[in-house]
Amino acid sequence: MNLISPVRDAWRGLAPEALRRMAQPALAAMLEAHVRAQARKPHGAEGQNGGPLRIVGYFSGSHGIAASARLAARAFEALGVPIERMDATGAALTWSPQGAAPTPAAAWIFHLNPPELLAALGQTGPRRVIGPRYGYWAWELPSAPPRWLKDAAMVDEVWTPSRFVAASLAGARAPVRVVPHPLFLEDYDDVRPAPRREAFQAVTLFDFNSSQARKNPQGAIAAFAQAFGDDPGARLVIKTQNGGEHPDALARLRAGAPANVEIIDAVWPYAEVLSLIAGADVLISLHRSEGFGLTPAEALALGTPVMATDWSGVADFLDDGVALMVPAGRVAVEDPQSLYAGQSWAEPDIAYAAQALVALRADPGRRAVLAAAGRRRVAERLSPQAWFTTLPDRVKSAAMRAAQGR
Repeated sequence: MNLISPVRDAWRGLAPEALRRMAQPALAAMLEAHVRAQARKPHGAEGQNGGPLRIVGYFSGSHGIAASARLAARAFEALGVPIERMDATGAALTWSPQGAAPTPAAAWIFHLNPPELLAALGQTGPRRVIGPRYGYWAWELPSAPPRWLKDAAMVDEVWTPSRFVAASLAGARAPVRVVPHPLFLEDYDDVRPAPRREAFQAVTLFDFNSSQARKNPQGAIAAFAQAFGDDPGARLVIKTQNGGEHPDALARLRAGAPANVEIIDAVWPYAEVLSLIAGADVLISLHRSEGFGLTPAEALALGTPVMATDWSGVADFLDDGVALMVPAGRVAVEDPQSLYAGQSWAEPDIAYAAQALVALRADPGRRAVLAAAGRRRVAERLSPQAWFTTLPDRVKSAAMRAAQGR
């Protein structure tokens, strides 16, 4: 008999409101511990119950972990594998499962980092998530939080988008596998480049909610200014979003931008963002750290040359053969937004980046070579077919059975 609901109802009905407020932190910790304990119990990890391949994630979100869920679902379907999508938007920890019990699955693939995974399991009911569990996680510093390493026990295997993220999870309480994001070259074939305004155009993109310090737009500005000064024939567009939530940081960024650097803070349709990248002569990503680097990967698919910091997740698919790689030293993390703290990350060589920009502007042939090489790299390493080969044998077998209707 489940005694949790009667006890909870009695607490709500009898305990004074002030006492309930005081006890809330302790109760929240107890709830998390309860869900973790339930999640670690046997759950049919052998997959003998069969069922569909089920992907759980934030399918309508605009951030990277949401994009990863959509890309994985599309990759399966592009290969003829039917899957079920389960949206986890708004999932919250509860003492009792919500809604009808889901059927067992041949694979539960959670594109949710540990805190969100805990919420989704808590709301669904860990004991009702029957079948093998895989957690797709992304982290942007050399060492993941210790809590993440422990929470790997809630899944049977952790998937990461890059070797960099996999290394950050050393010591996790589950095996760790690198499964890069799949891309679809056909999605980029018909993108119309934004109208050209200057002879040489560069672009960089970031979201304030992903840490301005980590994305380092100031580095892009510094390299561009060192390369071209106030030359009106060269133009850098910095496309941001969520600056309204960080008005002081946005104001400082604008104050430090010369006249030939334009800062656009707005939420654009995805197609318009791709058009902006496609219309540029180079995408600049002088990041201090990336778990994967989806924007540089998409620039490759669009045939737009990429300049990137030679460190972290991008190293899995970028090298001197397909991009302008900027060397970097290591510095202690300093993030005014406090999204990241401790450890170290990269500090790209601005002088090197500036020289590379000057050389790229002067050499249209080099830009054409990089554009063609970038698209080949996507086909070789990031296509749905290449992505499928990185999956565990158990998931590949389940996918083939599903594709055959068995």
